[in-house]
Amino acid sequence: MIEAGDEKSISLSDAERVIQELASVFRGQWQSHPHGGSEPDNGDHRRLPDVEARYRTLVEQVPAVVFMIFLDRGISEAYVSPHIEAALGFSQAEWLDDPIRWYRQIHPGDKERWNIETAQMVLSGEPLRSIYRILARDGHTVWFHCEVKMVRAEDGHPWFVHGIAFDITELKKAEEELQNSRADLEKRVEERTKELALTNKMLQLEIGERKRVQEDLLGARHELEIRVQARTVELGIANDILKSEMIERKRLGEIHSRDQRAGKRRIAQDLHDGLGQHLTGVAFLSKVLADKLTEKLSAEANDAAKIARLVNEAINQTRELARGLLPVPSGSQGFVSALRHLASDVEELFNVSCLFRDEDAIPIRDIDLATHLYRIAQEAVTNAVKHGHSRQVVIDLSHRGGTVALSIYDDGVGFPDVPDHKEGMGLRIMNYRANMIGASLKIQKNPNGGTMVTCVLPLNGNE
Repeated sequence: MIEAGDEKSISLSDAERVIQELASVFRGQWQSHPHGGSEPDNGDHRRLPDVEARYRTLVEQVPAVVFMIFLDRGISEAYVSPHIEAALGFSQAEWLDDPIRWYRQIHPGDKERWNIETAQMVLSGEPLRSIYRILARDGHTVWFHCEVKMVRAEDGHPWFVHGIAFDITELKKAEEELQNSRADLEKRVEERTKELALTNKMLQLEIGERKRVQEDLLGARHELEIRVQARTVELGIANDILKSEMIERKRLGEIHSRDQRAGKRRIAQDLHDGLGQHLTGVAFLSKVLADKLTEKLSAEANDAAKIARLVNEAINQTRELARGLLPVPSGSQGFVSALRHLASDVEELFNVSCLFRDEDAIPIRDIDLATHLYRIAQEAVTNAVKHGHSRQVVIDLSHRGGTVALSIYDDGVGFPDVPDHKEGMGLRIMNYRANMIGASLKIQKNPNGGTMVTCVLPLNGNE
C-alpha cells in the first residue's frame, strides 16, 4: 500500500504526465484516422513504443492497481497493471477478457454509490476519490482507495479515464480494531465511573458517621468538664475543712494528699482510657481517611482533613484542661522524674516489680515530646501488666549516638506467632504518637520471654 510522503511512491499525477504524453501520441494517430483510415504520422508512430514502454515501466512499479480505458475506442482498449493479480487473484488477461469484470467484482453494498460517483465525475469533470470494496477471486473482500480522472479530447468529448486503486484493507482492519478498542475503553470508563460514584456515596456516609461521632465526643468532653469542676469544688471544700480543723491537720493532710494523688491518677486514667484515647483514635482514623481521599482526588478530602484538624484541636483543649494532671512536670528532669514515678505507681497499684534505668540519658526538655514518650511508656507498661500478666517490668531510657531510646521489657506471656486478632487501639495509638514526634516504634518478642517495646527518637534539636 502506498504511504503518503513515501519517496518511492508514484502518485496519480505522476502517471498522468506520462499518460498525457501517451495520449498525445494516440491523439495524433487516432484523431487523424478516427475510424481506421490512413496510417498515422510516422513521427507519432515512432514515438508510440517509447512512450508506451515508459508508461508501462512507470505503472508496473506502483504497488497498486493502475488502469486506463479509452472511452472513444471501447472497453477493449482498456489497460490494467500486473498488480491486479497480487491484489485480487486475477491475471491481466482474465481481467480484461471480461469487459465489465470490474463492475462485477464491486461489492453489492458499494455498487449504487460507485454508479452515482462515476456519473458525477463524468458530468462535472472533477476527479473521483472514493473508498469501496472489491471481491477477490476467492471471494474475500479487499478495500480500495481509488482515484480516477477523466480526460476529454480537444472537442470536449470524454476521451479516456485513468486511475489508481490502493489496497487499504490492513488500514481498514486497524481502524476497526481501534473502534473496538475505543468501545471497550468507553465501556470500562463507564463501569469505573459507576464504581467511583458508589465509592463516593459510601465515603459521604462514612463522613456523616464521623461527624456524628465527633459530636458525641464533644458532648463527652463537656460532661467531663462538669465532672472535673464538681471534683474541684469537692477538693476546695475538703481544703476548707482542713484549714478549719487545725487539730487534725496532719492526719487530714495525709488523707488529702493520698486522695489527691488517687484522684489525679483516676482522672488521668479517665482521660487516657476515655476521652483522650477516643480523641486520639478519631484523629488517627481521620488522618488515615484524609490521606486515602487525597490519594483518590476525592472532593471530600478537605472535609476529612477538617475533621482531623477539629479533633486535634479537641485533643489540645483536653490537654490544656488536664495540664495540672499531666504526669510530666516542666524542667529538664521532668521526663525522667515522670518515668520514675510511673515505675513507682506500677509497683504500688499492680503489686509488680517495675525498674527504671536512665544511664547516660539526655534530658527531654520539650514537654510535648516528653508527654508523647511518657504515654507510649505508660501504654506499654499497662499492656504488660493487664494483658501480658507480667510480674517484672523494666523501663530503660538511654542515649544511642544521635538518638534517645525508650525501651520497655516484661516477662509476661508475650504475643502469639500467628495473631488471631486485629491490632488493638492501644498499639495503634502508640504508633500514632511515635509518628507525631518523628520517632520509630518497634514491638517484638523478648528473647528472654515476654514483650519488648522500643521507641527511638532522633535528637535533631529535640533534646
